[in-house]
Amino acid sequence: MNVGIAVHQYAASEGTGGYVVELLPRIARVHRVTLYAARIAAPVPPGVQVVRVPAVMGRAYSAILSFPLGLRLVRQAHDLFHVQGWISSSADVVTAHIVMAAWREAARAARIATPLGERTLGPFVQEREASLLRRARRVIAPSAKVRDEIARWYGRSDGVSVVHHGFPGVGDARGSGWVSSRAGSSARTADEDHSHARRTLALPPDAIIALFVGDLRKGVDTALEAVRQVPGVRLAVVSRSARGPVMERAERAGMLDRLDWIGALEDTAPAYDAADFLLHPTIYDAFGLVVAEAMAHGLPAVTTRAAGIAELIRHGESGWLVEGDPAAGTLAAVRALAQDAGLRQRLGAGARTAARRRTWDDVATETLAVYQEAARR
Repeated sequence: MNVGIAVHQYAASEGTGGYVVELLPRIARVHRVTLYAARIAAPVPPGVQVVRVPAVMGRAYSAILSFPLGLRLVRQAHDLFHVQGWISSSADVVTAHIVMAAWREAARAARIATPLGERTLGPFVQEREASLLRRARRVIAPSAKVRDEIARWYGRSDGVSVVHHGFPGVGDARGSGWVSSRAGSSARTADEDHSHARRTLALPPDAIIALFVGDLRKGVDTALEAVRQVPGVRLAVVSRSARGPVMERAERAGMLDRLDWIGALEDTAPAYDAADFLLHPTIYDAFGLVVAEAMAHGLPAVTTRAAGIAELIRHGESGWLVEGDPAAGTLAAVRALAQDAGLRQRLGAGARTAARRRTWDDVATETLAVYQEAARR
């Protein structure tokens, strides 16, 4: 088949872009592929045609609104067209990386401050997303949670396939060149790798460090409060979000001296190797690729049932799933993991084992099956 695949940014460091970076070379082994993107920041496999989409990528909603218009201008004819969420008015296959209605409800329930763009344009985008997901031949949901959200909010239950994301390959999470002993390399011992990562990121060598990665709206306040209540634990934050608000919250909580702001990293592997456990008490995630990355590195991960990846985690074996009240549950997890090195080791080993069970080759095989179903329709 002649397949078109569209994404805002073809970049390993972007969640949706990283999904396409993993899938594209595998799909291209089977079909002729054209990649549509406004930004190319990862190697494109030989033989894949690249079409640049004219879009304004400076701000989130500028990209969201301008990309569909730019894509319409440059889109060619294909046997099958696969898009990542609402970035086109029509497609044969859509991967639902978010259900906007479910995200907006979760943010309201958690009293998360909503940016102006989302307040004014969120309903419009939600309506367009709903229309696309209803009309596509097939929809890929990265978790059963998302499948159920599509049925609840948009009224579609047929033609929706659950295809969980894969875990990064051992030793090369997110395409990194970072050598990780935790992830299975024998280049250094685990302790040497841990120490090297901390020196690289200028983190204290002997502290217990909890790590938060990603959008601060997905639970950083809960993580901060839990760490505040456990003496001797520090919180390291890797995020593209603005630094000011979280620093102000940390100062008000009296734990500014236990917060390590790392900021944006193109390669997050050193952060996973430097930390003792991941804190991801998210209010919403269609899947949760940061949790997958941590698990692939053998890092114990704490997350909630609001993350789709929870469907692949066994509590107490391959991770820590917070039940009930997120604040109380996250605090209990921080206390237990900070005090018990054996527990951290067991959960890290279990996480690595779980990560090896779900590869991107599996994802590609299941995605190709969805393509065949869409083509038959």
